[in-house]
Amino acid sequence: MIIEGYYQYPGRAAQEAARVTLGELDASLVLARHDVASQGFMLAQVAVSQALGSIPLTLTFPDGGRFRPADDAVFRAWVAQHQSRGLVYRLEKYKRGALFALLTTVLVALSYVYVVLPWLSTTVALHIPTAVEQQLGAHTLALLERTELAPSTLPEARQQSLQRLFEQAQPPEMRQARTPLRLRLMSAPGMGPNAFMLADGTLIVSDELVTLSRHDDGLVAVMLHEMGHHAYRHPMRMLVRSSLVSLTFMWITGDVSGVGDTLLQSAAFVNELQFSRDMEREADAWAIAEMQRQGRSLQAMQDIYQQLMAASEKEHHIGRMMPDWLSTHPDMQQRLDAIKAQEK
Repeated sequence: MIIEGYYQYPGRAAQEAARVTLGELDASLVLARHDVASQGFMLAQVAVSQALGSIPLTLTFPDGGRFRPADDAVFRAWVAQHQSRGLVYRLEKYKRGALFALLTTVLVALSYVYVVLPWLSTTVALHIPTAVEQQLGAHTLALLERTELAPSTLPEARQQSLQRLFEQAQPPEMRQARTPLRLRLMSAPGMGPNAFMLADGTLIVSDELVTLSRHDDGLVAVMLHEMGHHAYRHPMRMLVRSSLVSLTFMWITGDVSGVGDTLLQSAAFVNELQFSRDMEREADAWAIAEMQRQGRSLQAMQDIYQQLMAASEKEHHIGRMMPDWLSTHPDMQQRLDAIKAQEK
């Protein structure tokens, strides 16, 4: 059986008329081109493109040359007789197979996002060298000092008392940690009352938070919450996870642009928000347990959280309008209820 068609040389866009003689009894074929000696192949030696709808099949020879038959229907029938049909064709042909493939893809994606990513982020973060954490923390602090933070304006006596309070609040095991904790009191007028932990164990507490607090136990509660982030390596886990999410999207999609880029970035953003909220709940639980161990007042913890909530709402005027799924922190009332539930 002879099939006319077109041959495209390796690495060239131009094509010329050619023909292929298909074996009647076996899976052999002979390629004939103008002024070139005929070449014989077995079907197993050449690559046949996947049967996707009405897209014509093509043959790719070992040297990279390609042949496209003019009569696709006849060629398809011959290939079907001598070669098992590929997975893509079977999934396209049978709706159950396509549905199964879709469900499998969704399950694999969900497993990766909610099981593999958290585990991998934690594993990698816990094995990052201390020198890397210290360098990252130092760079972050230097950037903040150039843009958002200024030296503390609190009286020297108050700063010293807060350093002592910080030392007393540290759990014994954290004093022997590979990245020891240290307190930096800073003025942050642009941020308002705030506290956050850097990757190297530097705890930033703003003057505004100190002024806002009515009780030292309230300040300790915030410090312990941030220490909880350090205990679970949340800053490094967040960094590793963000990197993994970006690399995963790049690997799956290649060069993403336009609408696809926006959708993927939105999916990553929502996923990171969920991860961040889980970290906040974890740090809260750690802080509550440590407050109880030290015999400190959980009422003071509730009080400082309520003050922070009121300050945030006053500054942004949107505190109660933002839905939980668009916030990096869990709903404050939920956090207050969790603290209250642990009071004796």
